[in-house]
Amino acid sequence: MYQQPQPASQAAPNVQARAPQQSQVIAAIAFRKPKSFGRYDSFTGVITPYQLIFAQMTGDMVKDAAMQARDQAKAEGKGFLGQWSDQLKASFGYTKKYLTMSPAAIIAETPGNFAIDNNSISEIKMKTRYLDQDNTRYEWEVQIHSYAGKYEFRLDDNNDYVELLKRVYPDRVKMPFRYFSKCGLNVKLF
Repeated sequence: MYQQPQPASQAAPNVQARAPQQSQVIAAIAFRKPKSFGRYDSFTGVITPYQLIFAQMTGDMVKDAAMQARDQAKAEGKGFLGQWSDQLKASFGYTKKYLTMSPAAIIAETPGNFAIDNNSISEIKMKTRYLDQDNTRYEWEVQIHSYAGKYEFRLDDNNDYVELLKRVYPDRVKMPFRYFSKCGLNVKLF
């Protein structure tokens, strides 16, 4: 069951005290929260040194970004295909906007946004979920276990996202048996 946790505490123990509002954003990852009949809610997992923030992406937010991109492309004199291409880029790249926002602004953006303290996350369990009969395409089922509850999301098959989670939460990410990374991500943390 999906639970909305209480606001996260100010800083993790054993870390120099610094309010999350002042901490930098490390990365943003696109998550999906399954609903019913193949529908889902979209979230951006925003990783900071102290929190994992879930920013809900509403349909209106994505539509507004697409409309702005279309209007900008139109103003630049692009034709139909150029405008359409820019709209797609805006929709798919929506998570990047959180890289420049403060954690406090991200949490306050919509009522559906919430945060989990990094130090309260006990385990991030990764499971593969196959999307076809041949078992060649898959996505990740992500279970985040914390003191506030268990959260379940879906994540596209993206090794950069998986490697990032493994680097930020090294002893807490549990991969499927016989899983080997396909790439070596070089991400500077903190």
